[in-house]
Amino acid sequence: MDRKLDHKIIVTIDREFGSGGHEVARRLADRLGVPLYDEEIIARAAAETGYHEAYIKNNDEKAPELTLTGMFGSFDSFQNSPFSKIQEGEFKIIREIATEETGCVIVGRAADYILREADHVSIFLFAPIEDRVKRKLKLAKMNETDEPTDEVSMEKLVKQTDKQRRRYYEFYTDNKWGGREVYDLLINTSRSGVNGAVDIIEAYIQGSHGKDLLSDM
Repeated sequence: MDRKLDHKIIVTIDREFGSGGHEVARRLADRLGVPLYDEEIIARAAAETGYHEAYIKNNDEKAPELTLTGMFGSFDSFQNSPFSKIQEGEFKIIREIATEETGCVIVGRAADYILREADHVSIFLFAPIEDRVKRKLKLAKMNETDEPTDEVSMEKLVKQTDKQRRRYYEFYTDNKWGGREVYDLLINTSRSGVNGAVDIIEAYIQGSHGKDLLSDM
């Protein structure tokens, strides 16, 4: 059952690969009666930048591979590169979404940092790597994706994607990806499950929004 809120709420969800981030975000958005923005951002970025969706998706949530020489020798060229324009376009879209919508759930793309001046709830989802590998293997076989179906290759993909997301987040922000001082809630989805994570986030929103929590201390 949807439980629409009587106030504007923006939820940003960052996640380790295979922790169920998209599914938690989808169910939370349904529960709260607000739109979800994940791959929808890619479609809007394609319209914004003129680049093909497949190209944007391939470079989504990836930091540039800059050597020490590159950092000092070609910074201007990076600033004007297609890669930089994609990130700038996505950040602009995230700010627009936060302004336009009466509430929403945004997945990844350093949205918590981009919206740091706005009223929002920031979530980080994590789980032991063995559980994340099992989950991704199950999904790959169920959905017949192009992701690997053997454990060794999947573990490599999980670690590589986590590394990319960490580099991306820490390149564009002043924060530590997954750091407890950064997010409002850190949830182990292996303990909570997907629905349990949704319950926890909803309870946090309902219990804390607009209240002077220091009065309870």
